Amino acid sequence: MISKIRNFLTRKVGSKVLTNWVSEEYLLNNREEREKNRISENRGHEVYYFHQLKDPYSYLACQTLSELLDIYNINLKILVVGEPNIIHEPDMFYEYCFDDASSIASNYGLNALPSEPPSSNAIKLGERILLNEENLGHDLLIRITEKVWSNEIEELEELSKHTQEVESHLEENNLKRKTLGHYQGGVFHYEGENYWGVDRLSHLEDRLEALGLKKNDNTINKGPKIIERPSPFEHEEELILEFFPSLNSPYTYISFERVKQIESDYPVRVITKPVLPMLMRNMEIPSYKGKYILTDTAREARRLGIKIGPILSPLGKPAERAYSLFPWVNSHGKGLDYMYELMKSSFADGVDIGEKKYLKNLIKSLDLNWKEASKELDSNNWKQILEQNRLDMYEGNSWGVPSFKLMDKQKSEVQTIWGQDRIWQIENYIKERLRRKK
Repeated sequence: MISKIRNFLTRKVGSKVLTNWVSEEYLLNNREEREKNRISENRGHEVYYFHQLKDPYSYLACQTLSELLDIYNINLKILVVGEPNIIHEPDMFYEYCFDDASSIASNYGLNALPSEPPSSNAIKLGERILLNEENLGHDLLIRITEKVWSNEIEELEELSKHTQEVESHLEENNLKRKTLGHYQGGVFHYEGENYWGVDRLSHLEDRLEALGLKKNDNTINKGPKIIERPSPFEHEEELILEFFPSLNSPYTYISFERVKQIESDYPVRVITKPVLPMLMRNMEIPSYKGKYILTDTAREARRLGIKIGPILSPLGKPAERAYSLFPWVNSHGKGLDYMYELMKSSFADGVDIGEKKYLKNLIKSLDLNWKEASKELDSNNWKQILEQNRLDMYEGNSWGVPSFKLMDKQKSEVQTIWGQDRIWQIENYIKERLRRKK
């Protein structure tokens, strides 16, 4: 009993913290306070940019630095960083990120990545050259990044001849990145907020423009190019979209409405394949990473017009109880709707989804029989299913949620997509396939 009370109180206190992090009031108050401090300390508008030479997203992000300086009245502080040490499945991560960055470059109007990632030797030489620069400029950064990714070893060795050891500089920059609340490369930071890669440039631009920092009427606006829907739009072939959600993932929550819209708009059948949250798979997520994910999700939710907060995490027993009913619900064709309602309750209404009364009402709202469903409550039948879903997800070099696999009924041309940032890409792939079949 004492343990249950302790867990309940911990979740309630945690709920207040998480809800505060995603509130717009928290965001605006923090921005106002940071600007007051900046002015009182007589500091300029300094934007940090963390560049990781191995990182495909850094390769894309650095291509925007010239425009950023041309358009906005800011000081740009470039710091070269090393690999984050909190990435799960790092080999899988970099393989996927290389393919992903390669696939989106042209859609964002950026130069394509080379055909192969850089060698470890090229990365080390590039780091040595860049970290020996006291005030690293964007022109040199871009030039050396190109040489690293082109594996121009001889030229890199020549340029690094008279440089010094830089391991301590790299560690200092890694610590600075962590202190400012992030863990990746290709990240921009301005006064308390992080913006990861070209996907978040619009948020940074909005903030800089609100501060009156625009020097002209231009904008970077590296948004993806969306393929127009084929016309006439009549196709008999049905595509399959496997959707891998997790009950504790904020990014998954803000994906659902668009996934449901895809199923409504296209000849696509969505198969919902939930996986266990990372924290329930004994994977550690530092608090600063968790905070970034939540605050970033909140920015994206507001952009998409999706309500977020109050939040009550379903981790542990609540998630297990909810998952225990999923196989039965899914067998009745309501798996997607069931998961959506669970996540909306956790991330928009602050409801405990582990309560029996809540689950009973949810099952009834889906026009399903609670008496039959309740036979599965707290069973263990779901565990093997969710584990197999995880293995299926990993087959596409994707280890995180939300993940997607688009395919035809024969499961040919399987396309793996990771993250809510790439739902536009799912639609593009669908349109391309349907156009080819006309």
